[in-house]
This record gives sequence, C-alpha cells and structure tokens, in this order.
Amino acid sequence: MHLLDYLEQFYYREESLCQLLGIEQEQLQHWQHLRIFPQASYSLENSIQCHSYQGIFPCQVFWQYYPVAMQDWGRQLQKSDIESASTAFILFAQRAQGALQNLQQDGVFIDESYTEDFDERLTHLWQQFLTGQFGTQTRNGQIEEIMQMDALRYSIDTITEGLTVYALDKTQRQQLHPVMKQFSKVLIQPPSHEYDQSLRARYLDKLTMKYDLSVKM
Repeated sequence: MHLLDYLEQFYYREESLCQLLGIEQEQLQHWQHLRIFPQASYSLENSIQCHSYQGIFPCQVFWQYYPVAMQDWGRQLQKSDIESASTAFILFAQRAQGALQNLQQDGVFIDESYTEDFDERLTHLWQQFLTGQFGTQTRNGQIEEIMQMDALRYSIDTITEGLTVYALDKTQRQQLHPVMKQFSKVLIQPPSHEYDQSLRARYLDKLTMKYDLSVKM
C-alpha cells in the first residue's frame, strides 16, 4: 500500500482531527505547547508540481498525521477542561492503571515485578506518549494499548530472560504463548517500507522464530 493511502486510511490528518474535535489548529498547538497532547506520529513534507490549464506551478505541502485514538484523548481534555500537564498525566495514569488491572483480571500473565517503581514507569510512558511514537507502534495509539504493549513485553522478556533462554520448557511455552498472542493484537501492522525497522519485525517476529511459536494475527 502506498504510504499516503496508508496514512489516509489509518490516521487522521491534523486538519481532520481538529475538525472532529471542533477546534482550530492553534488550539491543538496550544495543547502541545502545554505538553498535554502528543506530537504527530507522522509528518510529511514534499515539493510537488501542480498541473492545471493555467500551467505548471510548484507547491510545498506539509501534512501531519495522528493515530485515531487522539480524537478520544482530545475529547477528554475538552470534557475535563484540562490545561496543565500534571492533570493530564493523572488522567493518562488512571487509564493506564485500569488497562493493567483488566489484563490481570483476564488472567494474562504479568510478572509481579512489573509494578515495582510503577510511578516512574508511568512517567516514562507519558513522556514517550507525548512524542507521538506510540502512534507508530500500537494499532490505534490508545493509552490502553500502550500499557498492554509495555506490560506484555516486560513479561515476555522476563520469561525468556531477554531472549537469552536457549529453549523454553513446556511450562514456559504455555505461559508465553497467550502473552505473545495478546501482544500481537496491540501492535500495529506497519507500512511495508517500515516493516523491517518495526517492533513487530525486530521483536515479535524474532521471538516467534527463535522459539518456534505460532502467533495468529
């Protein structure tokens, strides 16, 4: 799939996101200045030629794309009238903690040591969230997906000792398989030109091949 088609299908262009939220682009930029809203996950800049009956004219385009979950995040900021990074972080942390609790209630293995220094972990995830990087890693950029991705990867690394275990015993495989399946569900299917550098290729595919595990997409 062509990159532009991919972005138009799975992301919101900044103008469209602002229209859905009923705000001007200046408001979005204000949120970003306050560090309560992520930066764009993709930025496209290109020089193109415009052909028309009047002639050929040069044109510079600059488009920014956000994961679809940013519509929900923007609405939460509006609903709660959030204007400070500390308050936005509290909202982020509450949703992240809720997602972790749901995973545990569903019986998905999460190593108990994951919650050690949990406040520091949440702060780090929040800082990464603001860069927009999770919009290129998770399916929709949702906070719940971000927490699942982080917790599940930690648990996978615990079971495999950071992919250094030579072979898994039966108990380890039974423990790992459902964790990997859930991990696969929250990862984005990246565009072809990014696949080799994606988390899916560099981590999930590598893990699946190393331990001969079948993960249904």
